[in-house]
This record gives sequence, C-alpha cells and structure tokens, in this order.
Amino acid sequence: HPAPFPVELAERVIHLYSYTGDVVLDPFAGSGTTCVAAASHGRHWVGFEIDPEYCARATARVAALNP
Repeated sequence: HPAPFPVELAERVIHLYSYTGDVVLDPFAGSGTTCVAAASHGRHWVGFEIDPEYCARATARVAALNP
C-alpha cells in the first residue's frame, strides 16, 4: 500500500455520506485510515485487508483510540 492518504480526507467523506452509528466499510483497509476516521467519529466500521503486516498495523491504530 504505497499510497496512504490523510485521515482528514477519510473524515470528510465519512461526514458527508454517513451518520453517527452507521457502518463504514473499507474493503481494502491498508493501514486502517478509514477505520480510524470512522471510529473517531462515532461510526461502526468493517475493514478487510489480506496483507498480515498491514492488518496488524491497522488493528494497532484502531486499538490506540481506546487504550
């Protein structure tokens, strides 16, 4: 995943197209940017990632939101 994007971009899209409590799907989660943005703004999220290294990174990023 050599093309990460800023969490602010995901936040903008999430605010435009979903409501608090909605489910946000990221079928190519990568490092979990969309999942982090969704969780940070009261959305449930589902992320899929086939690369174990990126999956571990995404899991750690989301877990860090709720220490």
